[in-house]
Amino acid sequence: MIHLSPEARLSIILPNTNKALSEAIKNATPEQLETLKEGKDIKSLLTSVFQDKTAASKSDQSLLDLLKNSSAFKNMGNFSDSLQTLVKELKTSPDTAQKSAVFEHFLKNITTIDPKNLKNQITSSGVFMEAKFASALQKMPDLIQTLEQVKTVLAKIPKSDAQTLLSNITALLDNPVLTKAGTHPQSALQLSEGLKRVTDILQSLIAKKDPLYSAEVTALTQKLEQTAAVSEIKTTLSQLYGVLLSSKTPDTDVLLDSIEKLLKSINNSPAEEIKTFTQQLRNAQEVDTAKELTSLIAKLGEFTNPKELVTETFLKESMADDLKSNLLSLHEEFSKSDDPSAQKLLEQTDKLLTQIDYHQLVSHLSSSGSIYFPFVWDQLQEGTLAFKKTKDKKFYCDIHLKLKEFGELDLMMALYDDNQLEIQAHTEKTELKALIHENIGELRSLLIKSGLTPRSIRVYESTETKTPFNDTYHSSEGSDMGFEVKV
Repeated sequence: MIHLSPEARLSIILPNTNKALSEAIKNATPEQLETLKEGKDIKSLLTSVFQDKTAASKSDQSLLDLLKNSSAFKNMGNFSDSLQTLVKELKTSPDTAQKSAVFEHFLKNITTIDPKNLKNQITSSGVFMEAKFASALQKMPDLIQTLEQVKTVLAKIPKSDAQTLLSNITALLDNPVLTKAGTHPQSALQLSEGLKRVTDILQSLIAKKDPLYSAEVTALTQKLEQTAAVSEIKTTLSQLYGVLLSSKTPDTDVLLDSIEKLLKSINNSPAEEIKTFTQQLRNAQEVDTAKELTSLIAKLGEFTNPKELVTETFLKESMADDLKSNLLSLHEEFSKSDDPSAQKLLEQTDKLLTQIDYHQLVSHLSSSGSIYFPFVWDQLQEGTLAFKKTKDKKFYCDIHLKLKEFGELDLMMALYDDNQLEIQAHTEKTELKALIHENIGELRSLLIKSGLTPRSIRVYESTETKTPFNDTYHSSEGSDMGFEVKV
């Protein structure tokens, strides 16, 4: 039986359970320990873990500096190499050989990298283990919130089938099956079937799109904006009037009144009146319930798998594919074992858990997502990835690599407006800088082919001055990153 407890997340920042924090504090100066003491009483611990933070505290920054400057973590090595060592050690004994397959599953070669594999490797890395517990606890509240949002949108649609669905969702929210689904598989099945019916009806509502949001009205609006002749303007307004007569949205009556007034009073210089009307029309079109419903249907789709609605089942599957969970199970087993090889395996398991704990702690303290490089790569000595999403919906990715042949490479990327990308690369060696420059054309082509627009790609040597772009990522601005991983 898996028991859910908020202590799972709290353990990330407690030294008796977080191996990385325990190691860092051993090397702390008296001044650093005093600073940490200021902000790490039980109350502030709970506040910092369970509430969103808008900026890093002095204590958090001190602990982050302590972690990053600790000699214990400066040369952690390549995580994949450590994991491969564990697999080899497990295979040396017939009693442990069968366990090696579990951990080989997490070893993926860099040649297999693609969006799906990258997402899976990050999700199963172990860095998000406690977040999966939080996600399981939040599943039902998130579903209820999504259904309430659907109700709000449906209330704007006067169609009878929309109002019928609104009543059905209200009944579903009051149905005991909703509260039982998290613990009873049969209730979860009933709920998922009900949600599928809701999404099917929502899809049909979108298919019956109101004329106000049609391509025809959009085309007529553009025509109005581009036409100067009064006779042509009157014809276009009359056409718009005819299309909007069948609209059922609350804004339509006001728009029809405006068209009637324009047709009666239009003069030889109607530019200002037409500009005002087209703006009124575009404002009305922005309240497109079909767009709102489309995003909500996608959200509801996350709750239509009955297995994922049952907390116990969801967690069992999540933990089975989580590296930290498997390492903890292995650690517990070996700590009770009399096998002579158990101590050596315990040390290797501890090393891996400490690295995962390190990235969890860095993630928490820096309001971002930090992870070891999750692929096997012969050319890599060590590497880390860090992600941040800011409140203005900009995404940042910071990749630090220490390559065996080319030395250190720092890549900083910013994604905004859905597909606009900026890249900065900082190389330790001139040869790598030249190699990147030689291949920038191909990189641009590949990015464009994948749907991204490279606004700038800049390559510097590490000795050159870094631009303000570097400071943007490393600022203490709060991040609204959650557990969901997108690539």
